[in-house]
Parts: sequence; C-alpha cells; structure tokens
Amino acid sequence: MTSGTAFGWKGVIALLAVAAVASVAFASVFVIYPGSVLAVPQAPPVVWAAGSNSNQSDIGGQTINVTVGVNSTQLSVIVHPTYEYTYYKNVTIIKNNDATHGYYIAIRVVNPANVSSIAGASVLMNISNSTSYEIINLTTTGTYYWYYLPAGGHLNVDLQYYIPPGVKLPKEITLTVQLIYSPTNSETAIPTPIT
Repeated sequence: MTSGTAFGWKGVIALLAVAAVASVAFASVFVIYPGSVLAVPQAPPVVWAAGSNSNQSDIGGQTINVTVGVNSTQLSVIVHPTYEYTYYKNVTIIKNNDATHGYYIAIRVVNPANVSSIAGASVLMNISNSTSYEIINLTTTGTYYWYYLPAGGHLNVDLQYYIPPGVKLPKEITLTVQLIYSPTNSETAIPTPIT
C-alpha cells in the first residue's frame, strides 16, 4: 500500500501537461470590440510671438535674435549677456489668439541652463501682464504652472542672466523650455510630450 504523499514524478508531469494544454486553450480566445476616434485638428490658439525687443540691439554690436517658427508653435532666442545682471525685457510674448476662451499656461524647464559649474550664476524668466508676474528659475528642471491667460490676452516674457564677476565666461549658456497650455488647470500636465 502506498502513502498519499508519494505522488511521484509521473503525477507532477501529468499535471504540468494538463496546465500547459489548458493555458494554450485559453490563450487562443480573443474578444474584439470595435471603436472609432475622430480627430478634428484646430489652429493653435496659444502661440509664441515676437516681443517689442525681438531682433533689437544687444551688447557688443550683437542682436537679440528671436525666431518664431512655423505656426508660431516654436521659439528660438539668442542673447549675449555679460558679467553681473543682464536683463532682456519683452523679448517674446505668449499670445492667446482665441477671442472667446481663456487658457492656463505652464512653462516646463526640460534642459536647465548649463551654469551649475559657475557658483552664484542664475538664469530667470519673468512672465507678466499688467497686473501680475511669475518668475521662473531656468537653472532647475521642473514645471511652473498654472498662469491664466484670458481670451485675446498676452503675456510678456523677459529674461535675466547673472554671471558673477571674476569667473571665466562660458562659451554659451543653453537651455530648453516648453510652453504648455490647457483649457483647465485641474490636472497636472503630462511629464514629457508623447513622440
């Protein structure tokens, strides 16, 4: 007479074979429901635009170079700061072309200004209208939000650089930001754009 605990290898193999057949049988059943999505593209209501000091004189005979890209959804700025504080007023603006709807905007610093090796250096963005302003630290990654942009309104964008005296001037200071906007401010913006 055999004990109930002595199941043996044959029993284990038989159970594994049954499990494998069962998993194959269940994996071959699929249920598919139809669905459809319709996207109706719109002209961008919130855009970059040239500020009053775009493409004006900079120090050293240079130019405050501001380029607004295709559909006003891309922006490139080249400035030429020096030691101490260099403040660039109204270099660009954020404009709401929608005459009937306001939007909430956010600025995300994706690649911060590469000044971490210069003690005390700073790069700031100042976004303002006639009643309020927001100061954004461009030396740290992060999202600064939400700032209300009323229908037909615009926000001025200024830049401020501080390079301490006595340090070696960097060859260039680069950074990347994103302009994010939404009809509501009830949720957090996506971490990075879907590509």
